[in-house]
Amino acid sequence: MAKRSTLSKSINTIGSFTRNNLERVGAMIDSVNAKTGKPRQYKAVDLGDEDYQQDLFREQTLKATQQLLGPRFATYGKYAKKVVPNSFFQSTVDGAFAQVANLAANWSQLDLPNEHRFANIATLDDEERYALATDIANQNRALAMMGGLTGLAGLPGLLADTLWLLLVSLRTVYQIAAVYNKPLTGKQGVKMAYELLSNADLSKMQEKQALLAGLGIGKGLLDNAQSNGLHSELKNLGLKNKNVNFYAAQIDKVASQVGVDLDQINLSWVRRFIPVTAVAIGMHYNSQLIDEVIGVAQATFAPEAKLANRAITDDSSSEAKVEKTSTDEAKKDTERKEKSSDSEKVSDKEEASKEKTSSKKDADKQTSDKKAK
Repeated sequence: MAKRSTLSKSINTIGSFTRNNLERVGAMIDSVNAKTGKPRQYKAVDLGDEDYQQDLFREQTLKATQQLLGPRFATYGKYAKKVVPNSFFQSTVDGAFAQVANLAANWSQLDLPNEHRFANIATLDDEERYALATDIANQNRALAMMGGLTGLAGLPGLLADTLWLLLVSLRTVYQIAAVYNKPLTGKQGVKMAYELLSNADLSKMQEKQALLAGLGIGKGLLDNAQSNGLHSELKNLGLKNKNVNFYAAQIDKVASQVGVDLDQINLSWVRRFIPVTAVAIGMHYNSQLIDEVIGVAQATFAPEAKLANRAITDDSSSEAKVEKTSTDEAKKDTERKEKSSDSEKVSDKEEASKEKTSSKKDADKQTSDKKAK
């Protein structure tokens, strides 16, 4: 019993340490994004709407699978359509994505109760809920960026990164909904979670996939060229793809003119550079994509729009400008009051001078009348 208690305490300590460090990293990422990006206002999603488009995660997952399998994917799909009805294929895909959502829901429930503040969730006010939601959002920012490390694995990493980002995004939605006392449960919860993702602007995912796929193909080309020679590999690539044939021929022509033997070029440094570039691209885009999910989730579940957008749109420089503007306005008001006060003093002095002059004239007139008598 004592051993179990010690083990439980150790696990809780490690979990708390991990969450705290993820929050710090996520806060740093949020600060960098706030300084480099433009503030955005996110729109709340009317969950429960039957008519909504499919989220881009599904589309990009299938594309990543196709790129990974290459021609085999098209061959499998061709024969599968002859045997398996399209409706069965769609239901299988739906079931697979539902399982990913259930996994994210279980992950969120496994981790969230360990937050000491969540134990008193019913007594938290809006500001305290916002603070807890911000910490959770920062944890998920850090987790999403970690997915960029899969770029080291080339094309297989492309599929792994997409699934990881989907899992973290769904975890974010489930956790923020729970913090604002609007938990998503059951099949309807899965539907609502994907509905929210479909309303987030995930268009940059297509850019990321295209860049990473290009780097993956380039790495495969260089790997083969290292053993077969770059000239031979470009020639083979041109034969396989007519669109590439023109560019391969141009590279070969330029190399001939400058007297460079393509097969003798050492490509080892280029091969090392490509994975590093893939990691940087993956981290950059994952950071932007998870921000979109967090922003829409906050706008949907938070009680006030101000609280919903503060985590993403805050910028210390903007706050400084606002404070400066307020100070300037206060200073101008003070100057206006001082000028008004000075004007009143001058007016009072003029009135007093007029009264004094009038009194003197009356006294002189009375003296003149006495002398006349």
